[in-house]
Amino acid sequence: MKLSTRAALYSALVFPGAGYFVVKKPVYGSIAFLITFAGLAVVVTEAFHKAQIIAEKIVTGAIPADIGEMREQMLAIPGVFSPEVVSGVTVIIGLVWLVGVVHGYQLGARIAEKGQ
Repeated sequence: MKLSTRAALYSALVFPGAGYFVVKKPVYGSIAFLITFAGLAVVVTEAFHKAQIIAEKIVTGAIPADIGEMREQMLAIPGVFSPEVVSGVTVIIGLVWLVGVVHGYQLGARIAEKGQ
């Protein structure tokens, strides 16, 4: 398998930025990893906070165990972070993932080209 393809697949399927380690660019890989990890921490914190509140309401009988009601509660409950922050973080994670795939492929192709 070509180095460029392997780098793109690692970034796409393993973790955003993992392809940088394949092409021997650990600083780029570490930056992508840290940005993605921090973003995931924000998203998971938000989801866990809301899930705890909804679960408590279901257990106490305040709301029924209905998926539609849970969805409404998920949207209505104020979170730890504003919806804009969570949306922005999600977009950043997606961009880091996409840039990691494309840039990893480009770096792998450049390295292979220099080697020939």
